[in-house]
Amino acid sequence: MGTKFMKFVNENKWFVVFFLIWSFIHILLFINGENSDGFWPFDGFDRDHDYGSVEFFVYETIPLLIFVIIKLVGQDIKQKIDENN
Repeated sequence: MGTKFMKFVNENKWFVVFFLIWSFIHILLFINGENSDGFWPFDGFDRDHDYGSVEFFVYETIPLLIFVIIKLVGQDIKQKIDENN
């Protein structure tokens, strides 16, 4: 199990670093937020404390979903290219 995880991390270092930085920023926003009505930033940038649990969940899951989709579709595209050549 440990070697598979390390292999995944080594193959996707760019995503791991990006996601750690991304998560740190959103954890800070979540700690400082007040979970008020509206959805940040679509309710305006002039309020500093509108970030809440819904925004945290959405902004943390979107990069993971995009990464999984890219990995799954990317493998299919590579296989189709290899089959055609």
